[in-house]
Amino acid sequence: MENSVRFPHLLKADIFEGLDADFKKEFLNACVAKIYPTPTTVFEQGERADGMVIIAHGYADVTFIGEDGHQMFLARAKIGSTLGESESVSEEPCAASCLTSANATLLHFAAANLIAALQNPGFIKNVTKIFHRRLVYDNWVKHIAQYGAVEQRLRGYLFILSEGARTIKETQSYLANMVGCSRQTINRELAGMRASGMIAQSGSEITVLDRDALGQGLML
Repeated sequence: MENSVRFPHLLKADIFEGLDADFKKEFLNACVAKIYPTPTTVFEQGERADGMVIIAHGYADVTFIGEDGHQMFLARAKIGSTLGESESVSEEPCAASCLTSANATLLHFAAANLIAALQNPGFIKNVTKIFHRRLVYDNWVKHIAQYGAVEQRLRGYLFILSEGARTIKETQSYLANMVGCSRQTINRELAGMRASGMIAQSGSEITVLDRDALGQGLML
């Protein structure tokens, strides 16, 4: 079955905004679909990328490891998101690592095909719009890391993680690593969010009840 039929929801992905139906179908059908039953690293920081991917099901966490060995969470790429475009075109090593969720499905698009697709002006515009959104997000991350309190950083990451699905299944240790604080501090901040009605919590499962309140003032 062709990818355009198997994954029709991807025809509405941001990278295809405003493009004609034939281009979208040809693009998707030229991809190779791969299913990852267990979490798998599809891009390794410092290594070369052999093409871009579109997430068809599941998600991929993007992380960066500094020279001191500390890992920082950057973003969660969800259904319809693309990864690896800039590295594939520039032939530069991956700026970060990408780890899929369990049972994720990704469509792999070869670098040579990507360069050919960039002959389409509309496609170029969409790629640059995606880069712009990432730049805005990166600016927010830098600002909140330098000036934001722990509570702001945690709300910001929960806001990002809850996009598309209001239930987040992550441990307090994982959140502490993302935010850059102790597990005890995370527990205290989560308790405050429960008391204010922003979230409900059962073990490591967090359900966002009021996403608007969670994102208020974050300028995401």
